[in-house]
Amino acid sequence: MTGSPLTIGESYILHAHQLDFFLKRNLGEKTIFVDSYFGPSLSPDISIAIDDYDELLRSLKGLQTRVRAEVQDEPRRTFLFRQLDAMILLLRFALDEPLTFEQRVRIGLDIEPTVIRNERVEELQEQTFRMLRRKEMSADLATMATQWRKRALTEGSEVIKLAKEAAAKARRLTQQILFKLPESEEVEFRSVKDAPWLAYNHYKGNYRALIEVNTKLPQSKYSVWAWVCHETYPGHQTQLVSRELGYNHSEFDVEATIALINTPDCTIVEGLANTGTTILGKGHPLSEGEQISAQLGRLRRVVGINALVMLNQQGRSEKEVLAYLMDFGALDEEYAKARIPFMTDPMWAPYGFTYFVGAWLVKGFFDAAQEAGVINEFVKALYHELHTPTTLKERIAELGLKLPAEIL
Repeated sequence: MTGSPLTIGESYILHAHQLDFFLKRNLGEKTIFVDSYFGPSLSPDISIAIDDYDELLRSLKGLQTRVRAEVQDEPRRTFLFRQLDAMILLLRFALDEPLTFEQRVRIGLDIEPTVIRNERVEELQEQTFRMLRRKEMSADLATMATQWRKRALTEGSEVIKLAKEAAAKARRLTQQILFKLPESEEVEFRSVKDAPWLAYNHYKGNYRALIEVNTKLPQSKYSVWAWVCHETYPGHQTQLVSRELGYNHSEFDVEATIALINTPDCTIVEGLANTGTTILGKGHPLSEGEQISAQLGRLRRVVGINALVMLNQQGRSEKEVLAYLMDFGALDEEYAKARIPFMTDPMWAPYGFTYFVGAWLVKGFFDAAQEAGVINEFVKALYHELHTPTTLKERIAELGLKLPAEIL
């Protein structure tokens, strides 16, 4: 990226790195905005951040003007414009401008804050209760869930072993169902002990990634398949490889080579990752234990979304929300308390919606495409195009497919 004037895609990447430096300077060095970059070599002066807020804001808005005027492809124009909207929002957030939680979700992630009706929560509770009662001594839902989770716990080197086995199978199935991966593609699993998350894909480029796994956190052996599919195949690793491969073959413009946190793209990325087990469903029918784990996950995600709204939009106390997570989400107190910091983190609180609303959108598309016999269109949209929720909904409508009427 040197010499001639920057293209729109190159300017987008430059601004993303400048905003990353700005956020780190203002919010702390651990702040993540540029999650990975695997595009052309950057100019040496990329490390020179724009220190002046007004200058960076003018520059971002100027790029939006260029996008509106010069980008003829409507989906690409909307993608870039909404990504830049989110970048401007994060810039304002870093300067402590007053922003509502709704704005952070609507503009930052291109979705609406959602509350799940109580009737749906109760339906999920009843389904979960019936599944657990077949495996545990009859008790209340939370007690049975805790008993089951403790009996299924695994940790340490066993987690890494199970993850490697799951990844090998998921890779094989992904190639059978979706498309062939480059021969040089691979993931490495590494144990860490001090991370705030369960697992994280650090994409390095050249079709390779390091998956760090927090083996200090005991986890159910039945949940390994789900998070491995999320982080690797057909989730994050597969999507990032497809973007790098597409860029190398001139299928994508250069903006596809950067992954940015807390932007509308994340809603699609996390939604696809959370749909991984569904995509591979025929090749890996879930065991009874995996079905229970998945059911508990559905219940806890729904309750978690309501808890997010309670904390950040309704102004409810942490004590009230903790009780809600325990009473309605079948969480023990220790596990419920561990959820609160992420939900209240100023930077990360809105992000919880990406997993839930994103999965509703992507899974709804997958189910409809499968029923209509157009899975190839699903693959094209999710792996060979760039989308925000707005443009993906438009793409689904163009195909004559319908999403579920309600976000459940």
